[in-house]
Amino acid sequence: MGRRLLRTGLGLLLCLCLSGCSFSMLDAQNLMAPPKANADQQSIHQLLQGDRTEMTLVYPKNGEYRSAIITKDFTGDGSKDALGFYALEDRSVAVQFLLKDGDAWRTAATFQNTATQVDRVCFADLNGDGRQDVLIGWGSTAGTTGRTAAVSAYLFSEGEITEYPLGTYGEMAVTDFDGDGVDEVFTIDKYLPPEGEEGEASPAMARVYRFVDGQVRAVASVEADNSITNYTALSFGKLSAQLPGVAVDGAKADGSMTTQLFFFDGQGSLQNLPEGVNGENYQNPFSRPSTTSFTCRDINEDGILEFPAVSLLPGISSDVTPDSTSYLVEWRTLDKNGDFRAVLYAMMNPRENYWFQVPMWLRQQLSASNNTSTRTVTYTQVVDQEEGDQPLLGSPLFSIRVFTRSAWESRGQSSGYQQLAAQGDLVYGIQSLTQDDSGQRVIDEVRENFRLLSES
Repeated sequence: MGRRLLRTGLGLLLCLCLSGCSFSMLDAQNLMAPPKANADQQSIHQLLQGDRTEMTLVYPKNGEYRSAIITKDFTGDGSKDALGFYALEDRSVAVQFLLKDGDAWRTAATFQNTATQVDRVCFADLNGDGRQDVLIGWGSTAGTTGRTAAVSAYLFSEGEITEYPLGTYGEMAVTDFDGDGVDEVFTIDKYLPPEGEEGEASPAMARVYRFVDGQVRAVASVEADNSITNYTALSFGKLSAQLPGVAVDGAKADGSMTTQLFFFDGQGSLQNLPEGVNGENYQNPFSRPSTTSFTCRDINEDGILEFPAVSLLPGISSDVTPDSTSYLVEWRTLDKNGDFRAVLYAMMNPRENYWFQVPMWLRQQLSASNNTSTRTVTYTQVVDQEEGDQPLLGSPLFSIRVFTRSAWESRGQSSGYQQLAAQGDLVYGIQSLTQDDSGQRVIDEVRENFRLLSES
């Protein structure tokens, strides 16, 4: 059962002020005077600061909400409420929940946590009452030593706020696996080796928390990949047309990456694909080197997540250090039988923020050479060889170059580049290097299927 904290009328936590800290010891970002923008902001700051002469605000490091003071209607009355984070004298962090009664703000509850950082803040309707419940990740998940944060849920009911400590995580997300409009919390933590000779290892686990019988508790769990030291991305969405789930991208100690997929089966058990994780014969088709830091996404915008599998392009010389442009990326999804199938093949250049779909007939015949100093990738068709022979490079087909806008405008018409896209100060151009009809057909398809990874 969550523990209820006494309202700050007691003033106990506010007595743990930072009166002993000098301005020279405080980060300028964290030390803020009450803003004069409006009466609400000033009242909120005054309640947080209490009788202290100075206050160190604590800012969430990750997630959508990065402010030390967040306004959100978590009581469901149609008016904005607020919560604020600040450091205490022992460097632990307190969160103060504030409500507005008429024109006046008051403190509803204050909770202290031993963590010195706030990882993130999320909002979700966990019990189906229509209110936005608060999720706070305490601590940090940074580093590669199995470091995890801990998430707690804060629910408002009948004028009081109750804290429900859930558990540790290396990454987390708000989900709705069954589509009933009531949210769950998905967490995945990291493997922890045994401490000392008598200790036991703690395997990596994925868990789903739901509000059941008046409490937020874990309702399902499954083993996760013990070799992952850092989670790089987590996406909740459709894994297939009828299957909601979570795609988790993670990195190992050597920087290589992999993907795990979590979903509920027909019996209500949480599953992890590919099967057999941590087993002696475990093979993950989405294992990829550190240079291919692609994460799961809806690459073709069909409403279903796709997962990247990579293979080294033919014709890459052994004396060349491969980068992200040296791989063919096969974006896969799940079919109705639970098998992986390819949706499209692509060349990805995340460093320069672009990708393009490779024509199906060319997917095993295209190689690439990246000149990072000129920001140019040259694509060459591989000459057909007898089976078992080393592939040979033919004539170059085309090159894609990234220009600054000023360089593009002064390039001259003889450069041969035609514009593919533009973003901010950058212009993406393509140059044909062949007069062959089939080569021109490839270039036309590339022009049609060229995309920017991020539109912002």
